[in-house]
Amino acid sequence: MAGTFNLQIVTPEREVFNGPVEMVSLPGLDGSFGVLRNHAPLIAALESGLVSIFDPNGAESRMAIGGGFFQVANNQAMILADSAEFGAEINVERAQASLDRAQSRLEGRMDGDFQLQRDRAESALKRARTRLRVATGR
Repeated sequence: MAGTFNLQIVTPEREVFNGPVEMVSLPGLDGSFGVLRNHAPLIAALESGLVSIFDPNGAESRMAIGGGFFQVANNQAMILADSAEFGAEINVERAQASLDRAQSRLEGRMDGDFQLQRDRAESALKRARTRLRVATGR
C-alpha cells in the first residue's frame, strides 16, 4: 500500500466527496494523470472526463466531471469541478438524450459562428459519453 492522502471534491452546488484515498486519476488538459501520497505540489486544469478514485482498500469509484481545477500539496488534494457525478447519480436516459442531441447538432447545419457551435457540440458530446461510461460501468 502506498499510503493515503485526503481528497476533497467540490462543485458550486455541493461537496461531492471528502475522505482518504490511495490514488486519484484525473483528466488533465494535457492528458490523464494520477496522484499518490506525497505528490509534489501541483495545480492543474481539468477537462471534462472520468475521475477514478481508489480508496484505502484499493476499491475504485468512478465519477464524471465537467472540467475544473485540481490542486495538491502536503497530502491534501482538491478538485474544484464545474460538475461531478458518481455513476449512481447519473440518469442514463437523460445522458443518452444529451448524447443524441449533441450528435444531431454535429451532423446538422450550423449557422453563424460555425466553429463556436461545433466546439460546444463536441464538448457536450464528450460530457455525455463520459457520463454514460460512468453510469453504465463501461
